[in-house]
This record gives sequence, structure tokens and C-alpha cells, in this order.
Amino acid sequence: MPPSTREQPFPPAEVMEPIRRAERLIRAIDDVVAVVRGLPVLNTDKVWYRVRRVGLNDLLQFDWNLVGESDVLATDLGQVMVLNEIDLPASEVRVRKIREIIGERQRFIEIS
Repeated sequence: MPPSTREQPFPPAEVMEPIRRAERLIRAIDDVVAVVRGLPVLNTDKVWYRVRRVGLNDLLQFDWNLVGESDVLATDLGQVMVLNEIDLPASEVRVRKIREIIGERQRFIEIS
């Protein structure tokens, strides 16, 4: 980032854009993290009975899918050395996929 001058006290927009994109991605990831941490656990007999009937393996598969998608996103972002190199569309697709898995898991665990 170039130093501030009297003529240009604020950084140019082209310098700030990668930073703003990264901040948006960080907020999206933080939102997903909060949702994952708040996912319901199986704590009532009624729920456990349903899961046993429908299949505990299905529920575990949702969780493994969450882990897999999160791991790929973390690996992709861990390889980036400069903010300009972030593949923002691909990262947004990963975050969207994680949100879809969360939604499917929540629908699965709900009791009608």
C-alpha cells in the first residue's frame, strides 16, 4: 500500500478492492462458523429414536461433507500468498455449498 500524501491521503480504490473482497469473504466464513457451532445436537429420546430409524450414517455423512468442504476451503485459502490471488468466486461457491449442507442437515434432523 503506498504511503499517504497530501495529494492522495487515502489509498487508491484498486489497492483497497482486494482487501475489501477478503473482508467480505472473512465475514461470510465467520457467519458459517457461527452456524456450524450452533448446529443442534441429538439430545432427546425422540430425536435419537428417529435417527436410529432413519439412519445415523446419514447424519454422519452430513457432518463429513461439512468437514470435507471446510477442509478444501481452508486448503485453498491457505495457499494464497497475496489477497489479489484469492479465487473469490470459487471461495464463495465453497461457502455456499457449506451453507447448503447445513440446511440439508437441519432439515434432516427436524422432527415433523
